[in-house]
Amino acid sequence: MAARALSRRFRAVALDMDGTLLSNLQTLTPRTVEALRRVEAAGLKVIIATGRPAAALQPFIEQLGFPKPIPTVCFNGASAMMLAPRSHGEERRVLLTQGLSRESALQILDICEKNGWCASYCHAAGAAAAPRDASHEERLQNFERLEGIKQERVASLHAMLEAAGLPLKLVALVDNPEKCAEEARSAIDKGSAHVIAAEMHIEFLDPVVCKGHTLAKLCTEHLGIGLEDVIAFGDNHNDSEMLQLVGHGVAMKNAKDALKAVSTRVCRWTNDEEGVAQELELLLD
Repeated sequence: MAARALSRRFRAVALDMDGTLLSNLQTLTPRTVEALRRVEAAGLKVIIATGRPAAALQPFIEQLGFPKPIPTVCFNGASAMMLAPRSHGEERRVLLTQGLSRESALQILDICEKNGWCASYCHAAGAAAAPRDASHEERLQNFERLEGIKQERVASLHAMLEAAGLPLKLVALVDNPEKCAEEARSAIDKGSAHVIAAEMHIEFLDPVVCKGHTLAKLCTEHLGIGLEDVIAFGDNHNDSEMLQLVGHGVAMKNAKDALKAVSTRVCRWTNDEEGVAQELELLLD
């Protein structure tokens, strides 16, 4: 009865990863896995919506072990894919993609170089960086631990434009993400990029790209689900559009105040208190 009640109210659950679904140790707890499996068994679509690249999601896809591929918004909305456990023998199916223009990418790389920021070049197959000193390397290693994947070290990110094609996004590893994001917005040509402050970095995306807009396209054009039938959970600035577009947007207790202000409501628990699992259990019970 409880599962049927949940499926009558919502048709999909969209979930940010870092600071929302994952613990502060970057793990999916057994309780969270069980809650998500119950939601999936109730007939709802579980959608991951994250700034992480697709490769960084695969360990969690394996851990969840769903019988069907999971719809995923990754690279902060620059791509949407269907991801399945490797045991299914299915390739990643790319549904949507929107990267930066060459002109914007060049300008962003120049801004990073001018400010002394270590930049990361993200493309569908992975990511690369060109750390120029020990402090850059330390920041990059911290970022690799956050995302859970290793980045290629290259001599020049400008050369990546020719070698790897246009980036889905560019990342700058910085001391103060919110302050540096404001500096980047002031320095870049208006309309050249969408700039987001994140955990230990800032991200540069195509100006029309965000998790919320890509989630909207994924749901309506590929899953046949209206946004009014989606409940979403998030914690950071890059979740703002998503929480405002869906039928019910929940900001975690540990969320940024700006996100709490635009959400439908605020969760009683933090990500480290298994807040998403507790919310879903209440909806199921």
